[in-house]
Amino acid sequence: MQYAAQPSASFLNLRARLDDLIARPFPLFLALFLIFLLVFGASIFLVPRRYGRLIVGDGIYYYVYLRSAVFDGDFDFTNDYWLYQQFNNEDPIKKEEMLSRKTPTGMAANLFSIGPAVLWSPLFLLTHALLCILGQAGDGYSYLDQAPILFLSITYGFVGIWLIYRVTAGMFSRLAAFISILGIWLATNVVYYMGISPSASHVLSLFTSALFVYLWWRKSDPPSSRTHLDWFIWGLSAGLMALVRWQDALIALLALFEWVKLTTNRRPRQVVTGQREWDDLSETATPIRLSAFYPLSVVGLLFLLGAFLAFLPQMLAWQILYGSPLAVPQGSGFFQFFHPEILNVWFSTKRGLFSWTPIIQLAVIGFIPLYLKNRMLGAAAIVIFLLETYLNSIVNDWWGGEAYGARRFISLMPFFALGLAAFIASLRARISQTALLVALLALIAWNNLFILQYNLWLHGIGHISAIPTLQEMTLDKFTAPFKLLDRLRS
Repeated sequence: MQYAAQPSASFLNLRARLDDLIARPFPLFLALFLIFLLVFGASIFLVPRRYGRLIVGDGIYYYVYLRSAVFDGDFDFTNDYWLYQQFNNEDPIKKEEMLSRKTPTGMAANLFSIGPAVLWSPLFLLTHALLCILGQAGDGYSYLDQAPILFLSITYGFVGIWLIYRVTAGMFSRLAAFISILGIWLATNVVYYMGISPSASHVLSLFTSALFVYLWWRKSDPPSSRTHLDWFIWGLSAGLMALVRWQDALIALLALFEWVKLTTNRRPRQVVTGQREWDDLSETATPIRLSAFYPLSVVGLLFLLGAFLAFLPQMLAWQILYGSPLAVPQGSGFFQFFHPEILNVWFSTKRGLFSWTPIIQLAVIGFIPLYLKNRMLGAAAIVIFLLETYLNSIVNDWWGGEAYGARRFISLMPFFALGLAAFIASLRARISQTALLVALLALIAWNNLFILQYNLWLHGIGHISAIPTLQEMTLDKFTAPFKLLDRLRS
């Protein structure tokens, strides 16, 4: 008589530890966050920096809002750009665009948002005060000025990741949330912008969109538990999203979906005191007269007021720079409304969303089971994703310039995480936990090999075409570790 092989004690112990990790993942997430901090901190000293400065590229435009306000007390960036040019000896195009672009008011132009400067400002002001006390204050471009706020960006990113996990674990199983968050964190370009290029706005946009979705989820059951103050604070978070990246105002449409749901699912009833209260109705409730929705109109206005107040710093900056509180700094020709490049944005090897980040395909497919689980949230996710796709497809540089992957979609990671968790939950009955974890590790490895390949190319090691070939995006990435070893040996 034959007996089935029994699992070894070591295997059972490993499985128990893994289950415990999935049930309580915060220590793992915290360890990963500390690794991000340590690796980035080490890279400051070990990896040669462009122009010998930490913040370069587009990051400098976010940073000059802060530097100019603190060092000069104005938003005249002429001297800030001039200082930057003193150590920029490798990028004549950026030199030209910095010094030649002028606003209608005759000031030096800034095509980027003020939001990152606002989020960096508390730590920057503290650091600057300490440097002044110690007699170490410089021109604002030193490592001592810039390194702390870059570590702060990484911290904002970690907080955003944890908020997304809280929402995802609150709606799906711990396993689905665990795999989804690690996938969104480590198998997408979040790794690149959190660990390699934190001076860009993307990891900050991840934080603000995560905060916005978290504030929705925290009072979503029942929706009527959200107070007037909650709507106002939610509006502030919406304005903060737009302050960091203007396009993220589209994510605030989630609030419109929530408001409409409340409007169609509630009706007034008369109580003994004569005050009007509200009954929650089912999905099939019939809308009633708009005049009955005065309380809901108030919360809607409070949300808009909060969004306006949070976005006000950008409007004031535009008023100073462009002579108007609302502006399109890139000019009217920046958008090609009738020539969207939707298929390219999704599938092109030139930084297409799905081609560079395969795991996002699964997340978008997951919008369907997400809709079946929560119709309002699923519908909002689909609409916001399609609108963000269209907006990104009509700009002149739909590929996002020099970037790792479709960087302009990073603010949608909360929705992608929920979609991915819904996708995993729909497969759980047919696929084992081990298979799901192996697939996750494979996607993480695939993404990080690509990041290594891309980053080596930026430092003159290896080659990637302007429009990468399929071979460069697949087979060639496996040669990246060997190229790195050859460089380290030489």
